[in-house]
Amino acid sequence: MIRERIITIWDHLEISAPKLEKMSGIDRSKWYHLRNGKRRANEDDIEAIVKLAPQYALWLTTGKVIPEAGQTSPDYDEANSKLPSHNAG
Repeated sequence: MIRERIITIWDHLEISAPKLEKMSGIDRSKWYHLRNGKRRANEDDIEAIVKLAPQYALWLTTGKVIPEAGQTSPDYDEANSKLPSHNAG
């Protein structure tokens, strides 16, 4: 489950594996292996993704969101971005 959430965040951020390697310090081949299911996520992967997207930390580890505390998910943010603005008009 964590691996799938990492991939969802990675896709949402639209970061290439080479760029993710530069940003995280984790070799791109490890990221490719994670994406392809050849290895499981570990604490280094989790820490790296949380540093890149701290707003998804709770969702990454629990699957829950608390928007009022700034903890959302990629799906929540995408759906929320499509809502009409509260300041419209």
